Parts: sequence; structure tokens; C-alpha cells
Amino acid sequence: MKIKVWDLPTRIFHWFLVLAYVGAYFTSESEWLLEYHAAAGYIALGLIVFRILWGFTGNRYARFSDFIRGWSEVKSYILKAVKLDIPRFLGHNPAVGWVVLFMLLITAVISLTGVIVYGGEEGRGIAAGFFTFKTALIVRVIHLILADIAVVIIVTHISAALIHQFILKENIIYSMFTGYKEDMESWSERVSHMKPGEGLTAARLIVGIFVAILGGLGLLYLPPEGKTDFSKEKMQVVNDKGFVLELKHNKKWVEECAKSCHIGFHPNLLPASSWQKLMSGLNDHFGEDVSLNENVNKEILDYLVSASAEHSVSEASKKLMYSIKEGDTPIKITDIPYWKKKHSEISDEVYKRESIMSKSNCIACHPGSDIGSFEDRDIHIPKE
Repeated sequence: MKIKVWDLPTRIFHWFLVLAYVGAYFTSESEWLLEYHAAAGYIALGLIVFRILWGFTGNRYARFSDFIRGWSEVKSYILKAVKLDIPRFLGHNPAVGWVVLFMLLITAVISLTGVIVYGGEEGRGIAAGFFTFKTALIVRVIHLILADIAVVIIVTHISAALIHQFILKENIIYSMFTGYKEDMESWSERVSHMKPGEGLTAARLIVGIFVAILGGLGLLYLPPEGKTDFSKEKMQVVNDKGFVLELKHNKKWVEECAKSCHIGFHPNLLPASSWQKLMSGLNDHFGEDVSLNENVNKEILDYLVSASAEHSVSEASKKLMYSIKEGDTPIKITDIPYWKKKHSEISDEVYKRESIMSKSNCIACHPGSDIGSFEDRDIHIPKE
């Protein structure tokens, strides 16, 4: 005879969390898949919130009160398990109960740290603008360490399931699809404790509404943004008071730098000190004298400083800044450590292509470079 142990919401939670972890894992190493990685994190966070609520309102075996036991019971179970005299439980055993609780906690923290990193480094997601780039870098370390710990827990969890499968002769994996487990003589129940109509209690209704709202909010943030529509994008900078303002190119800069001499490198690619150094040495600008009158020089310099990497909202600017050693004042973007690292896998042959021709031709591969946008999803390397 079989007993209904795992209710439908618990099973849906379990397998969706599996999919979220799989999705997060396979999108964790590529910048191009970052939005999908973030989506997996948001889904995992929503699932954890649901499971915590369901731990108080779900059926008997889904509730924390059923499987969170005291240390004496946990110790007794572990000692018996070591001797392969493993007691069988219809729900979670005392040891797994605490593992489940820890897994919920660590997944929540992984998701939350991911949200902080996504907001601080990328300036995107629900935490955009709330955390600094430096904070995000610190939190990223925690995020990665916890992700590794989660992998260990998952492997342990799978191992335990295999033990149940082959030593206890219990088809535990199948039960997570059907919800049913074999009866035990010591248990008098044939079905779960839930009575007809019990699922319509006020608590469950509140949980259902909350999850529906959470799902609706998730739809606003989860779909990957795809390629940027630069026709709708505006240049933005953070002023000295911390406010984000729209920025327009300075006309003198366009005339004297972007058109007359060379490609106009967006100001957010170098720190203010670098622009000051460049503008004070125009009489020997990479071997040429491109001196300007004092007023024009000051106007262009003020523009460059106001839009420099320190004032940028761009992730690329923050990473460029962070990679520069204290006291260094680079005047060539291609000398910055982060630029070198990011372009290290691009061969010299690529730069020789007719549509590129130079490492300084940013716009050839970054269509949004003229407005200071260097998002990975927008990168397109010409084949010719």
C-alpha cells in the first residue's frame, strides 16, 4: 500500500530548484549568459521564499515541525546510519531534515549575494544603484564560496538518495515525481494527514496569493534583455552629489578630438587623473603637437573629468578603474590591466581585419562605445 507523502507544491519546488541550480551552473562561466544566470538566481530565491512559507502551511511531511528534530535524535540516526542500520522514515529523516534547512539557507544567501553582485557590478537587476562596485567585489567572493559549498551539499544529497535507493530498497527518486511512498507497518496512515478541504485554509490562500505576486514581479526581471537598443539609450553619469544625470557630448570635444584627430574615446574609459595628464601634455600628444587655446582646453577637460571612469555607471569603467594600481596614471586605454585581461584571447589577426584595423577602434566590436556602453551582450566581432 502507498501513502501520499510529498504534496504537489513540495515536488514542484524540488524539481524547479533542481532546474534553477542546473541553469545557474551552466551559465556561470560566460559573461554572455549572465542574464540567464541572474534569472536562475531570481527563480531560486522565489522558490526558497515559497518553501519557507510552505514549511509552515504545507502538508504534514512538508512542515518543518515534522522533520526538524533535536540533536539526540539526529545523533542516534547518524550512529545507526554509520553501521548501515538505517531507520526508515516516510518523510525526511532527522539528519536530512537539518540538511534541508541548511540548503534553504545557503541557497537564499547565494541568491541574495548574487543580486548584490549583479546590482553593484553590472548596475542591473532589483539591486541596481543600491550597492557600490567595491561592495559587489567583496560579496562576489562570498557568493562563489557558498556556491562551491552548495555543490558539496548537492553531491551529498544525491549520495544519500542513492543509499536510500539501493540499501533501503526505497524508490525515493520516483516518489519525488509521484508523491507516494510505500507504507510502513509502524505507520497507521494510508494517506497524508490532510483532510478534504483543508487546503483552502486562510494561511494557504495567503501563501498562494503571495507566490502569484512574486511570480508576477519575477516576470518583470527575469526575461534576458537581449541586445541593447542604442537609439533609446542615453549617456549617464553620477555627479559629485551622487545623482545620476544624462550626459551629452561636448561639441568642442567632438570637433577637436573625436573628428579632427582620431576616434573619440568615451571619457568613461579613463580616470580623471589620466585625462588631466593627457590634456596638460597636448604639445606632445603621442608625438604630435595638438595644443589648444586655454579656454577650449579647459572646456574639454571639464567635460572629460565630469564623464570620467569615476563618474560612470558602466560596469566596464568600474572594472577598468579597479584594475589600475594606486598612483598609476595610464594615458593609453590598452595599457590598463583589465583591458588587457578582457582582450587577452583575441589574436592579433583579428585586429588586422579590414573592419577593425586597430585595437583602438572600439566601435568596431562595441556598437555602444560612443555612448560609453560596453555590455558583453552587445559585443560583435566582425569576421572580415
